[in-house]
Amino acid sequence: ELQRLTELGVQNLHCWDQTEDLLTHLGDFQLENDLILVTGARPFGLEKVVQQLQQRVHGTTLEINLNALTHNFNFYKRLLKPETKVMVMVKAFAYGGGAPEIANHIQTMGADYLAVAFTDEGVALRQQGIHLPIMVLNPLEESFASCLEYQLEPVVFSPEFFENLANWTKSNSKTMKIHLDMDTGMHRLGFERQHLKHLKQLIQENPQLQVASIFTHLAAADESEENNYTLQQLEDFKQMTEELLPLLPQKPLLHALNSAGIVSYPNYQFDMVRLGIGLYGVEVTGNYSSDLLPVSQLKTTVSQVKTLPAGATIGYSRRGKLPQGGKIATLPIGYADGYDRRFSNGNGHVLIHGKKAPVIGNVCMDMVMVDVSDLEVEAGDEAIIYGAEIPLAPLAKEIGTIPYELLTHISSRVKRIYFLD
Repeated sequence: ELQRLTELGVQNLHCWDQTEDLLTHLGDFQLENDLILVTGARPFGLEKVVQQLQQRVHGTTLEINLNALTHNFNFYKRLLKPETKVMVMVKAFAYGGGAPEIANHIQTMGADYLAVAFTDEGVALRQQGIHLPIMVLNPLEESFASCLEYQLEPVVFSPEFFENLANWTKSNSKTMKIHLDMDTGMHRLGFERQHLKHLKQLIQENPQLQVASIFTHLAAADESEENNYTLQQLEDFKQMTEELLPLLPQKPLLHALNSAGIVSYPNYQFDMVRLGIGLYGVEVTGNYSSDLLPVSQLKTTVSQVKTLPAGATIGYSRRGKLPQGGKIATLPIGYADGYDRRFSNGNGHVLIHGKKAPVIGNVCMDMVMVDVSDLEVEAGDEAIIYGAEIPLAPLAKEIGTIPYELLTHISSRVKRIYFLD
């Protein structure tokens, strides 16, 4: 390899046996306004090099394994008919993982559509070079011009919204692709059955609005006890679409299934499915958890270790107590980073050297303390918040929430690092 690089004319070639040796000499180089590619197999731990090169360093990082993302995408693809298309949800910063980076990777995996919650999320993706079709779930009327400029496709969910968009496109002599949301039981957004007569009239009067898809949202696809309700939703959706399809010059894509629905209701794939939380390694039905790989690992480092006497109290309001004394470790992560305050006072734990260290005292804005009385810990040691060793689903259950919330609450000051072998 060294000979090949030399033959290619690479100059100033430096070699080290270990990553630690490179880290020791990294300060010898005058690096400023340079683009640096760091690449290599995971065992080399090259993320340490990235961290040392960064100008701003936060002790907490969110690692995104793009290989795991690909694995999970392919797992769901195998459950689908060959002709079934896949829309990937990248709303909420791609479930906290970083929308541009993940959307760019998704483009290479063969997804057919992307979906975001708001128009500005779609605009940001277009500005980063994302070219897949993008559906906007909850557009505002003020964003019609942006949807047109950036080729975003708004969801239309009420007669009033349809009329407003129709009037805007007519007055501007524009056409636009739209998606129709049918409310079959979620009761959030969408046309209800009593709206169908008016909707059919609007469709006929406004050919400039081209219906790209019709869809519904399942309220409880991940809950087996709600099977009858879900099946009724799906049948209602079929009936509603059957009324609309004869009015459309081209057959739109029909879609209803989310990640849980793909697993539990394979006979209702229609033309497309919407892949969300499952892509990120969380299988909410519990039936295929072992088939998915965790995509995200949130980790931090120990800032300080303290040995405290019997009766010492820890943190705000003195909520943490060490009746017999012991050791605590302070970690640079708090609720401002997305580490939920409900993990306070033993409700949460981290892993240090593979062993549990329970949270002691209240989670602070920027820090949290954990009890390491029975562990050998020193400053600089790694602490795992969640990942393969601490799965998200049981962690969320400990504080009465869902994995979606934990994923999407990681703040922007936490550095995202992406791995692709």
